[in-house]
Amino acid sequence: MSSTTRAGSYRAVLLLPSALRTFVPALAGRLAYGLLSLSTLFTVHDATGSFAVAGAAGAGFGLASLSMPYKARLVDRYSQRRVLPPLALTCALGLVVTTFLSTPAVLIALVTVTGLFAPPLGPSMRSNWRLITEETSLKERAYALDAICEESLYLAGPLLAGLLISLWSAPAALLCTAVLLAVGTCLMVTSPLARRTTPPSPARHPLGPLTNAGLRRILIVILVTAAGVSTAYLCVAGVAQAQGRPGTAGFVEAGIGLGSVVGGLAWGRRQHTRSHETHLAGLIGVLAAGLLAASLVSHLLVLGLVMCVFGVAVAPLFVSSYLAADDLTPPDQRTEASTWINTANNLGSAAGASLTGLLIDRAGPSYGFLAGGVLLVLVSAVVLLRRTK
Repeated sequence: MSSTTRAGSYRAVLLLPSALRTFVPALAGRLAYGLLSLSTLFTVHDATGSFAVAGAAGAGFGLASLSMPYKARLVDRYSQRRVLPPLALTCALGLVVTTFLSTPAVLIALVTVTGLFAPPLGPSMRSNWRLITEETSLKERAYALDAICEESLYLAGPLLAGLLISLWSAPAALLCTAVLLAVGTCLMVTSPLARRTTPPSPARHPLGPLTNAGLRRILIVILVTAAGVSTAYLCVAGVAQAQGRPGTAGFVEAGIGLGSVVGGLAWGRRQHTRSHETHLAGLIGVLAAGLLAASLVSHLLVLGLVMCVFGVAVAPLFVSSYLAADDLTPPDQRTEASTWINTANNLGSAAGASLTGLLIDRAGPSYGFLAGGVLLVLVSAVVLLRRTK
């Protein structure tokens, strides 16, 4: 059951003590991740003349980013103020040095190592939201606001990167990325919240929150769901390519982000009382319905509208996952647990994309949509069945 809360609820979140002071610079730092992929791709390509090298460098950064949960553990233990600036400044320095190199092997190695120092800004900001909303009932709304803004950044980031590359150059865009990351992070930790530490439990296991069976189940659900969701992006590109209009794929895919923002806004303005498992099952069901509908559509405009509806469930899915992770883990593990949600999503997306590519080549994008939809139907059913036991 859920009931609508009063208008202005997001304003109430932003008016909480330290909220704007922490959130605005955090968004600037996180915008860097929206620019990073395109800026790095074209900077490395311009230096080497090879998309293969550029792709390998990007993959290396992504692989190194799997260290995020362990960096989040350091943040919990030693505070954001002590951990985040050194990570951000080192990462920014690596990006700056990248703009001066041209040797393929050196570039791939440098970009990969740079990824090891990428600061966990999203999980850190969610940790701050927990503190900011500690004595209120606004945590879910704060998480929704955070997810909405993150989706918006990943829509705006590539557009801004493309604009910078067009007006100046890819290295200039990468330098802007480095500045945003360093300045945003350093301003974020000027907040009093950044001094907080969460001493680890004396009996803490080296695997941290991964020892929690409930969290492991959530991570498996997110991983498999991400594999299904990733089919949408490749299949949209496949449909656009098959119709000789590959450039329209970006506009159709943007519908997912737009739907996610709308869904997050609507979700955060309601007070939810059902269990996290029920929410997850329902939201995954909406995603499944979107993919199944997309398998029947060939017109790009209609497909864009279907993707908008499909995207409505994306931001709420992450909000529900973060809240479930909070409920399942002790305070000294929550930032790390939140990071594992993102890691599971990234791994699932990578696996789903690789398998979908093979399916599109052999059978076409409609079957890719269909396969993703069937997979999500099964995931939704399993989550719902577990809930009813």
